[in-house]
Parts: sequence; structure tokens; C-alpha cells
Amino acid sequence: PARPFRSFRGTSISGALAFGAELFDRTSFQGERSVIDISGDGPNNIGPPVTATRDAATAKGIVVNGLPILISPSPTFSHLDQYYAQCVTGGPGSFVLPIYAAAEFSTAIRRKLILEVSGIRDKARITPVDAAKPIDCLQGERDRRFLSDPYFPELDR
Repeated sequence: PARPFRSFRGTSISGALAFGAELFDRTSFQGERSVIDISGDGPNNIGPPVTATRDAATAKGIVVNGLPILISPSPTFSHLDQYYAQCVTGGPGSFVLPIYAAAEFSTAIRRKLILEVSGIRDKARITPVDAAKPIDCLQGERDRRFLSDPYFPELDR
């Protein structure tokens, strides 16, 4: 029987990375490159720390790219582009393409596909992010304990 659908309040980037990496392990197809794209509007706040999961994926030769969605950034976490650059993406030629407006979605997806299919690694073509200081890669987990857990104690973590 199928597992029942469940809804969660939160973001598990680490869960998505682990799931994607496992899919590569289960296929007999051998591509030239293995790439996981992560898109989202918040930091990892459910599951294992994102850096450990990213590091496990990149150790298997998987490239992790990011499309942080900053259309309506959270007032408590407005530097998602920096977070993706420092905590989520990794591997040779990895990149971050922030999306600041709904109208940018199609352009960003097209650009992402061109960069991935072509294998272009020219950093001048990559949208730079403002990384003036190091990002706390566990901020999402810490914020969750303060902002969500008291109000949603029934959620699986």
C-alpha cells in the first residue's frame, strides 16, 4: 500500500539531497556528470545538517547547484543567496542563481539548464552573491526550535 501523504511546515534541503544522491546509487545509467538542483525559499530546518549531507553528495562526485527563491524573503532569514552559496552548493562547476522576482523564474531555469548541459564553468557568467561574512549553516535549525517547535510540536523532525 502507498504511504499516506503528509504535510510539513519547514524545509529539508538535507532530505532532498540525501534522496537525490540515493537515486544516483540505484540507477545503472552512467552519465558524464551527476547533478542535483536545489530550489527553495528557506534554509534547511528539518533533518540532518545540510553541510554534512552536501559533503556526502559531493564526495560521491555529485555536483549540487542552487536556485534560492528570494521573491518574498523572510524577515528573519533574508540572506538565502549567501546561505545557498556557502552551505548548500558544492562540487566542480557548482553555481547559485538567485531568483528575486516571479518574472525571473523562466530565465533562471533556462540559464541553469544551459550552464548544466554545456558544462560551462566560467564564473563571470554566474550571478554573484553578497557574501560579506560567513553564514551560520545551522541557523535554520536554530530558528526552527524557537519559531516553529513551540507552535507545531506534532511535526516529525
